[in-house]
Amino acid sequence: MELEYYKQYLHYKKLGFRTQARQHLQQFIASFASFAEKELWTYKFLETQEYEFGWHIIRYELYEQVVFPVLLSGYQKRDHWSVLWLARTANNFYKVKHLHKQIDFKTDYGLLKECYLLAPNNNEVHKDLLSIQIRWLQYCIHEYPTGILYGAVNGATIDECQEILSEIEFARKLDVEKNQEKFLNEVQSKILEYIVRLRTYKYQSGQ
Repeated sequence: MELEYYKQYLHYKKLGFRTQARQHLQQFIASFASFAEKELWTYKFLETQEYEFGWHIIRYELYEQVVFPVLLSGYQKRDHWSVLWLARTANNFYKVKHLHKQIDFKTDYGLLKECYLLAPNNNEVHKDLLSIQIRWLQYCIHEYPTGILYGAVNGATIDECQEILSEIEFARKLDVEKNQEKFLNEVQSKILEYIVRLRTYKYQSGQ
């Protein structure tokens, strides 16, 4: 690989010269002599967080032709690092059907759950998975006391509330430093109250 092409790409991109930047990026991508070179570069690129447009957002051509193939290869070999970084870069493939299809249209959460099974003691996996769970739980309760949300539209059923409670227990397992304990207790209390409300409604309505 010719790293100078990548440096020139970044240089012209910073200056706002899009045509020149694109040309140098294409030259850089074409300069990889082997898949092993792509693997070495991708590992360094991701671990040093050299992102162009924000956290985990990577230029499309670079992601499609270099980064994604490397992560996909590792994913197929059940390599936890590759699965973790697929989850972290999910925004790059969500809107690209032919890429997303290759991992069975899985979400970042689904990928992280797989990664947890592959590396249950990995702190980075714990951190990323807990972060997603906390955001989801915040969504679930954001209309409380009106209701508890589960999907995009409807309020949670009793069974779905039980699923949320299970996720809370899993989050407690990940939260080894107890940083989210107060929030998780709050969510649990609201879910339990809502279950009582749903059961009371079912009883009163004779369902």
